[in-house]
Amino acid sequence: MIASFWNPTSRAKQAEVTARRIRSEDWVRQQITAARQRSLALKHASVDALVSHTNRLRLAAREQHRQAHQHLAASQASASEELFTSAAAAVIESIRQTFGIELFDVQLHAGLVIASDAVAEMQTGEGKTLSGVLPAYLKSLTGRGVHVITPNAYLAQRDQEKLDPVFSRLGVTTAILKEQADPSVNRQAYQADVTYGPAHAFGFDYLRDQISIGDGSFSLYDRIRNRLHTSEKIQRPLHAAIIDEIDNVLIDDAVSPLILSSGSGQQATDAELHRIACVVAKRLELDCHYVVDASQRVVHLTESGFQTVYKNRQMAVHPQLVRPWHEYVMLAIRIKEFYRRDVDYVVSDRRIKIVDGSTGRIFDDRTWSGGLHQAAEATERLPITAETRSLARITRQRFFRYYESIAGMTGTARGCEHEFASVYGLAVQPIPLRIATRRVMHPDCITRTMAEKWQAIAEETHQLHELGRPVLIGTSAISESMSVADALEQRGLTFALLNGVQDADEASVIRMAGKTRAITVATNLAGRGTDIALDCVSRELGGLHVIVTQRSGLARVDRQLIGRGARCGDPGSARIYLSAEDDLIRLHAPWIARSLVRSSLSDLHAMPKIQRQLKTAQSNQQRREAGLRLRLLKQDNETATLLRRHAHRSGSY
Repeated sequence: MIASFWNPTSRAKQAEVTARRIRSEDWVRQQITAARQRSLALKHASVDALVSHTNRLRLAAREQHRQAHQHLAASQASASEELFTSAAAAVIESIRQTFGIELFDVQLHAGLVIASDAVAEMQTGEGKTLSGVLPAYLKSLTGRGVHVITPNAYLAQRDQEKLDPVFSRLGVTTAILKEQADPSVNRQAYQADVTYGPAHAFGFDYLRDQISIGDGSFSLYDRIRNRLHTSEKIQRPLHAAIIDEIDNVLIDDAVSPLILSSGSGQQATDAELHRIACVVAKRLELDCHYVVDASQRVVHLTESGFQTVYKNRQMAVHPQLVRPWHEYVMLAIRIKEFYRRDVDYVVSDRRIKIVDGSTGRIFDDRTWSGGLHQAAEATERLPITAETRSLARITRQRFFRYYESIAGMTGTARGCEHEFASVYGLAVQPIPLRIATRRVMHPDCITRTMAEKWQAIAEETHQLHELGRPVLIGTSAISESMSVADALEQRGLTFALLNGVQDADEASVIRMAGKTRAITVATNLAGRGTDIALDCVSRELGGLHVIVTQRSGLARVDRQLIGRGARCGDPGSARIYLSAEDDLIRLHAPWIARSLVRSSLSDLHAMPKIQRQLKTAQSNQQRREAGLRLRLLKQDNETATLLRRHAHRSGSY
């Protein structure tokens, strides 16, 4: 476990030390040159020879770890560099033999950064997947297991299947975590040298193990009845994590904790109360009966609101209450004010399914807690399920800080440097582009209304389609994708529509988005991690054109979408569309909407002040979310400390 668990100052200093080392261009160049020279000695080596090379490195790595643990090594830096050089040489040759390609310097550079326990910011299309092989191989040499963590199960399976031959040639075993699998299956997967899986799977297995050993911070669970023998733990101790799309996993998803829960699947005993609360909430008026904080999605009843809610005094003592009656009404108001169908959730198979706000991905197995999910079910007139019972919980920040080593890669780390440093002790290092970008960024198109915007998008798409260029339209919500689809259909355009759960079919559609005359409409990050290849004709015509239908609350989400085009020196272009009715403007910068409404039509396309104000709104939103994550981490740390003290006093472990 990491010492000084809650100490942002020491973590920031740790990141600063790492940053000084990895930002030395001479040092990076020396490491890459040495690795390439050493790889010549392994060229055309047999599999047996590569495995023997790995075994020698294992002995060196374990001795180095032993000396470092006992503070015996006189020069740990030089020993680490020697190990890196030899490991990089083996990876270069294994990839050459497996795929018939040479790793680029930028990929080795990224691998060096990740192996140094830092974040490599590597632009889309530069080869992040292969960049992760070197650090995974290097950190596996001590025999304590490496976790390669992805945002979702599809990417984990894809990468494990693709890279297993590379690792196998080196004598390194890999495995994939199976969702909904028996614990014995995943216990075996954790015994592999390198284990792939989605972030939540590693976190939930950790929680299951803490329950089994009776950790005091999970004392709400009936540990006596459900205790497992320690030898039956699923995971090995948390050694090293290499995280793909690390900003999504460590920052975007960290706003919500990992909660291991159980539920009966039966109808809620207080179902009728949720239905009545929904009816009452619809009658209440904003600013008269309640006030809201839209940025935090918080509702407060006014004095008039309380009196109205408790007009029927019988509701205060209703026998089915599991919380105060006014809280049922406040939950219904929150759904009415802040949660929109086909934006925050979808209704499928008579169930509420949550939509990931940063990716547009639909989660089949997640529910809101505290009665919010039941309030949504009541609003949509669905069967109201019983609330799940929380068995154990942990913030993602606290979980990932239990690893001895964490690192990763992403195309969008800018803007998160402070949080990476203070929370995780991670430095961020941009990796130079292998080939200079040829992207053309067109001026934003600004409209007063959503309807005008959809028509403008359809018009531009139609013009480019006539020229033969492919177009990718990225939307921030499922409802937006449907509005764009309607506008395109009115013009008789044929397109692919993606706004659901990522799987192999989605990836195959995204892969075709660069073909001549292709039109693809997708939620912002649909197919994330999938290359969009241009055909010869589309490349000659100017490449993929990316349309962003509105600015996200986070600028790096916009950058990620724009980065889907003009990759690796390909031609391409992009444009962002805005309207006074966009969520970012409506919720976080309403003064911009007023300015747009007052402006003449000719002024809408020449308003640099608007761009500055939108960037400010995005920065403010990012600060608010960072503050929320920080408060969540502090509360989690304090709660865990109190529970452990209580457990210690009561002699529970």
